[in-house]
Amino acid sequence: MRIRISALDTLFFRDGKPFTMGEETWADGVFPPYPSVLYGALRTWYIANHPENVSQKLIEESGGIAITGIYYRLPTGLHLPLPLDMVEPKDKITEEQNKEERETAYHVVSLELHEQNTLSNHLLPALLLPNDDLEVETVEDGLISSDNFKQYLEGTLQEAHIRKLKDAAQTEPKVGIGRKDSTNAADEGKLYRVGMRRATNFEIITVVTLPADQFQYTATFLKLGGEGKIAAIEERGRMDALKIEKDTIALNPGKFKLYLSTPAIFKNGWKPDLEALGIKATPIAAALGKPVHIGGFDMAINKPKPMRKAVPAGSVYYYETKEPVERILEKLQGESISDFLKEQGFGIAYVGNF
Repeated sequence: MRIRISALDTLFFRDGKPFTMGEETWADGVFPPYPSVLYGALRTWYIANHPENVSQKLIEESGGIAITGIYYRLPTGLHLPLPLDMVEPKDKITEEQNKEERETAYHVVSLELHEQNTLSNHLLPALLLPNDDLEVETVEDGLISSDNFKQYLEGTLQEAHIRKLKDAAQTEPKVGIGRKDSTNAADEGKLYRVGMRRATNFEIITVVTLPADQFQYTATFLKLGGEGKIAAIEERGRMDALKIEKDTIALNPGKFKLYLSTPAIFKNGWKPDLEALGIKATPIAAALGKPVHIGGFDMAINKPKPMRKAVPAGSVYYYETKEPVERILEKLQGESISDFLKEQGFGIAYVGNF
């Protein structure tokens, strides 16, 4: 199923960092939510569609759900996280900046591969640098359209105009206070503030495999994020498909680029273990963001889940290889390459040319 999730109220999703009410006043959040949040919400939604048959067996059956795709719909169409080897030029003139803010379309350029001296101390033999000594900066929460993304995978996209999350999901600060369990009265010294998100022009599209072959749903709402806010959920047709199949990209032999559309948790830290997936390839460069921390709470044992460090969505790796093109596409295109939590949609990858 292709499922559209659209918020009906402000949303808040905590990041993996601990927050102690009374000692801290600002609770950090993330947006869009991590795949594990969507996975948990979809499992609850699946169970809610069987109210006459709620049992341990049904709960275990809901664990057969698998997320195989996550992307975002704006008024301008489907989008994915901006690849981190595309950056924004600095020192734009005021007129250009005003036009970008007005049209909510921002100019970005592609970094270029530069071989390094063999005596350098870099972890990889090449660096990704801007052309002509252009001063650039990383785009925060950038989104690339599906059309531009296809060009990016084909290796023909040198520059583009992209969207930013801040224009589709505005931040609305909210002040709250902790309450005493015994009296439900305000607890002194436990004032806090969070940044809620109002996603008025933003929808999450998930591609989901369900454990039941024939599934008729009746629940059209689900609870999502902190405070259990309500979001609408409905099945969508192929019009919402990204349409990047294993045979739609003409991959050049000898090298490829690997892009992560969702965060990935690897045993080796920042490096995917492609050999475990049957692909022998040598990494030569990478564009990575700051690691994100994936946690959560395990309701079955009433304890926090282990905290894991993940490579963020949008990260890109460059490889050289002798593997056949068909094998690379078969093993990697649209597949989860995360070493952990694959079924939850972590580490969904796409390959392309450079």
